[in-house]
Amino acid sequence: MAEEAAIIARVIASPLDVDAAAWNALLACQSHPTPFLRHEYLAALHESGSATPRTGWAPRFMTLWDGDTLVAACPLYLKNHSYGEYVFDWAWASAYEQHGVPYYPKAVIAVPFTPVPGSRLLARDDETRALLLQAVCQWCDEENVSSVHMLFASDADIEASAQQELMLRRTVQFHWTNTAPAHSDEAPAAPHAGSQAAPIASVPLATHAAPPAQHSGGRPFHSFDDFLASLTQGKRKKIRQERRRVADAGVRFRWARGTDISASDWDFFYRCYEHTYLEHGNPPYLTRDFFARMAAHLPQAWLLFIAERDGHPIASSLIAISDHPSSGSAPSES
Repeated sequence: MAEEAAIIARVIASPLDVDAAAWNALLACQSHPTPFLRHEYLAALHESGSATPRTGWAPRFMTLWDGDTLVAACPLYLKNHSYGEYVFDWAWASAYEQHGVPYYPKAVIAVPFTPVPGSRLLARDDETRALLLQAVCQWCDEENVSSVHMLFASDADIEASAQQELMLRRTVQFHWTNTAPAHSDEAPAAPHAGSQAAPIASVPLATHAAPPAQHSGGRPFHSFDDFLASLTQGKRKKIRQERRRVADAGVRFRWARGTDISASDWDFFYRCYEHTYLEHGNPPYLTRDFFARMAAHLPQAWLLFIAERDGHPIASSLIAISDHPSSGSAPSES
């Protein structure tokens, strides 16, 4: 690969071949780090068989080195399909095919199966981030890859993409932020749960879902009742009625975090997760072994809620915890 000011680019075919401490140190320096880009998470996807060449996710992690020091890196994958991205480009693939041009393989800078906004181009500074993206585009040209797509990127990543003249595609996500109205005399309104215009960078192409802006002068809600007080009377009444029906049905909730989540709790959550996919006729993307690796190597990032009735679990919700907005999934068994 090209050499720029003593910076060397190397493509690595397995996340296991990247030093975990060096990768995580780069991530910690970014403006929008999430647990999903930690080395433990990416390695678990690979080692569990969830995101591997066999499942259509061939790692080609792009790394930049200043001597023996890792100064930039990104989770680059070579793909022969578009599953597990939560960005729908089937129409593009069809258009390529109609014109006799191969769309696959394509490259994606993404966290497999995880449509959560966050940093994708890990770099020590903006200049190095630009060099990293240049190296990715150069590699795609050399490998005759149709396009590169950066999914759910941060603002810093989008800025680097714009400098590289990548196309920007905006999608929509909905985010709830724990921010009360700034003034007590404001008319009651729902907290910020607005749609987020989301770029995607590709062919080059990038997808972006920016984190929601915080209300100026807002404060966190002190309690659930505090949140309800911010709503209109009609919404407040409806939520209370729904919660009362659940309680009257004998449903109770418990939660556990980190190492307090038992193996049987993880087993039940996985049954729920698997059931959600099977209901739609698809196998789950993530294996049970992936969650076992999360429990072993990244336990502090997880908060699990389980709903029970008559002492038996009936539903669950897994939340990822970080210093940035939390993300989660809420499957039920049946």
